[in-house]
Order: sequence, then structure tokens, then C-alpha cells
Amino acid sequence: MNDNLFQLLNRMAGHYDWIDDFMEFCAQDIVLIMIAVIACLWLTGKESFQKSAFFACLTAAVSLLIGSLIISPAVDHPRPFVAHQVTQLIAHAPDASFPSDHATFAFSLAFAIWFTNRRLGVALLALSVLTGIARVYVGVHYPADIAGAIVLSFVVGFLVHKLSGILNFLPMIPIRIYRKIADKLTFLPRAQ
Repeated sequence: MNDNLFQLLNRMAGHYDWIDDFMEFCAQDIVLIMIAVIACLWLTGKESFQKSAFFACLTAAVSLLIGSLIISPAVDHPRPFVAHQVTQLIAHAPDASFPSDHATFAFSLAFAIWFTNRRLGVALLALSVLTGIARVYVGVHYPADIAGAIVLSFVVGFLVHKLSGILNFLPMIPIRIYRKIADKLTFLPRAQ
């Protein structure tokens, strides 16, 4: 099923330049939009938004560490272009593919925000889904790599959200630093 789903999506690649260009953007650069959203949350100066941004970054960091240091070496699944003849639209190292780092990063940010702000979280989840589909379309991941990233991101996001009350002191350190800087630089929003 994993191979069949991969072939279904990847078979569409290489036929229309504008679709390929869009999918390449989604596969590589859509995460930059998500980073910008997290940065905007932080720069509002509103403590609750800053905490959400902090915990989103923490969720992404923990998810990526677990994925790349524990799961990926244990599973050691080859990328589609290593195991099959594929239409590969972006260059990538032939390292282990499970779980997808891009999808893990995107879904970690999205789920972390979704737990505190449903509307913004849904928008970020939509961007994450585009990222995941595009990673398969461009030939660098299997659908199972994306599914693994979703599960990992959700579990870590849920645990971080549940522990955020205990971990509440962590975001206060950078928030205090931000407030000191904002007091000196008039163009930064003040704490709210």
C-alpha cells in the first residue's frame, strides 16, 4: 500500500511545470511561512502567544530529536529514489527516510499551536498536509514517512501541551529577555 500510494502521487510529477514548481515550493519552503507565523506570535509581545510560540518550538525540537536520533536509525528505511525508479524533482541525500524531518517539523509546529489556538492550528495543519503530500510528490518520501511524522508530532505535541503547566517556567526566561529588549527598542511591541 505504501508503494502504491507513493506511485500514485509521484506518477503525476514531471508533467506540468507549474504544478511541479508549486509542489517543490510546498515540499521545501512552506515551512518558512510556518516559521514566520511562529515569529509573528512571538513578536506580538502578548505573553500567551509567546508561550504558544515557545512550546511550538520545543515540540518541534523534541520531535526532530526523537525522529532523527532514535526512530530513523532504528528503522533505517531507504528513500524512494534509492529503492525505485522515481521522478525526483528535488535533490536529497540518500539517507534514511522515516520519519520525514520536514513533515515532523511542520506538523509539530501545527499541532502545538492547534492545542492552544484551534483556528490558527487548523491553518498550520493545512500547510503541513501540503508539505507532506508534496514530499511524496517530489519523490523524496513515502506516505508512511509522512504518517510516521504526523503520529510522532501529535504525540510529542500532546505531551508538551499536557506538561506545559509544569514547564511554564521555561518560556518565562526568553519572555523576560524579550521584555527587557522591548523596553529599550521602541519598535518592538511591549509585553501585554
